[in-house]
Amino acid sequence: MTPVRVLQVMPAMDAGGMETFVMNIYRTIDRDKVQFDFLYHYDKPCFFDREITALGGRITKLTVRQDNNVPRYLSALDRLFLEHPEYKILHGHYSGFGMFYNAAAKRRGVPVRAGHSHNTAYEKNLVGTLDKVMSSRFDALLTDRFACSQKAGEQLFHGHPFTVLPNGIDLEKFCRRDPSRRAILRGELNVQDDEVLLGHVGRFSAQKNHPGLLKIFAALHEKMPNARLLLLGTGPQGYVDEMKALAAALGVADSVIFAGVRTNIQSFYDAMDAFLLPSLFEGLPVVLVEAQAAGLPCFVADTVDPGAAFAKNTRFLPLSDTDAWVRAIRGSSLKRNPDARKNAADAGYDIRTSAGMLQEFYLRKASEVGL
Repeated sequence: MTPVRVLQVMPAMDAGGMETFVMNIYRTIDRDKVQFDFLYHYDKPCFFDREITALGGRITKLTVRQDNNVPRYLSALDRLFLEHPEYKILHGHYSGFGMFYNAAAKRRGVPVRAGHSHNTAYEKNLVGTLDKVMSSRFDALLTDRFACSQKAGEQLFHGHPFTVLPNGIDLEKFCRRDPSRRAILRGELNVQDDEVLLGHVGRFSAQKNHPGLLKIFAALHEKMPNARLLLLGTGPQGYVDEMKALAAALGVADSVIFAGVRTNIQSFYDAMDAFLLPSLFEGLPVVLVEAQAAGLPCFVADTVDPGAAFAKNTRFLPLSDTDAWVRAIRGSSLKRNPDARKNAADAGYDIRTSAGMLQEFYLRKASEVGL
């Protein structure tokens, strides 16, 4: 049996929440029945390229986000769908350019054009404003709609029905505790046994609010000198350098660890004592699902959809009140949730549930269009 090939449309496949979710699905589906190919909007090496190729996926990289050459982009889209008539199902995760690739796909006879909402707001800058305007046209040519949360779907789909698909993870990987793994990682990070390691995972961008995070940590560090902050993620080097300079200006440079992107992220959750997520907005953050599944106490901005919480040791706090974050963290026992795996499974965050839903959708649609 030839697998149904589904074209996943992304900005690129760097290490981020949306990308991690798609890869979690890709690793879990029966690839003898459904195979993923990828369309990028950047022509550059990406974090997941090698794994995608190893799993049998094909990658097409366009340059429009680098050169802004829309005529060339439209021509490349038309050629892609003309040369690959096997693409009968497109799953778009990039709403900003959806009005272009959905139109090209429809014109070349792609009958199933699914869209996926992964966020609840846009960054308050020029890029965010353009993304919002362009995303307003995403919905028009879709045949099917998915969202990571109710709010994310309502934000993008303008009253059309959609399916909420949980951002599932591999619970076996994230719920399994390994004391030796914790000791090894803390040793590599030079974190002492008597130090409290607070962690954050996220790309360096305005949305993730690293300035706010560093200010919260600086205020906490005055009260808890044994606290350390671990930052996992990457972004434009200039922005990362700005955050390093801010940490120095706040007097906490020696207590903040800029660890970059890592492949063994589950090990780093073992090393942490608590997880902080002060984002300005989110859809349903995969990293928060992972941190809760790992049992960590989680301190989250009240700008994040409370529907993302399934663990009893997750707290939502106002971004406007730094002291509230300090009090909450200092007042917590920082004990892990012993029921984390059950809580995550009961809330629907087992990747096998999410992958099963999508696989069934792809196969049903393929049958309907005669594949």
